[in-house]
Amino acid sequence: MIRARRAIFEAGYYRPIMNAVASVVEGCERVLDAGCGEGSYLASVTAPSRFGIDVSKPAVRLAARRYRDIEFAVASSFRLPFDDATFDAVISVFAPRPFDEFDRVLRSGGIVITVSPGPDHLAGLRRHLYRDARPHQPSSDLASMETRATLHTQRVQFDVSLTAGDARLLLQMTPYWWSATPGQQANVGALTTTADMIIEVTRATSS
Repeated sequence: MIRARRAIFEAGYYRPIMNAVASVVEGCERVLDAGCGEGSYLASVTAPSRFGIDVSKPAVRLAARRYRDIEFAVASSFRLPFDDATFDAVISVFAPRPFDEFDRVLRSGGIVITVSPGPDHLAGLRRHLYRDARPHQPSSDLASMETRATLHTQRVQFDVSLTAGDARLLLQMTPYWWSATPGQQANVGALTTTADMIIEVTRATSS
């Protein structure tokens, strides 16, 4: 899964969403990616100090080998290994969001940037797998979001056209891989699918 993500990201398929995230944190001095995976999103950010954590040792190892100018560590978002008021921004892309812990490590006025799947995210891929491909449902942490001050919301949508080989890599990098049958895994062909993601920038009401 991790290597499939690296291959898809390096091919540039997700560049529009990475650019959108990078633009949000432009001007921030210290940035944390909580749930950084293999590091591509954080690497797209320009900041003097960048830190990434993930619970996956293989992901952190892969990230650290490629991006030598970024600090990486194996750690949980629910227990961040940083002092209070350390960062200007915390990024969470398709990852757990313990907002209380994010707020703890944020400086006054700091922001949290979350990226979630929109209703049509990877609809073309889902149609390959499911006869009745339903839209993505809203994230289960919306109740937590409602207590926060929303500064910015942006929906980023773009089409991705993939060869059969890259479509299989896309499937491998998603949770759908684990629910797909061996036949579906082997027979995914060239396809065009929609990438549909929602960026939300929030600040804790107490900040």
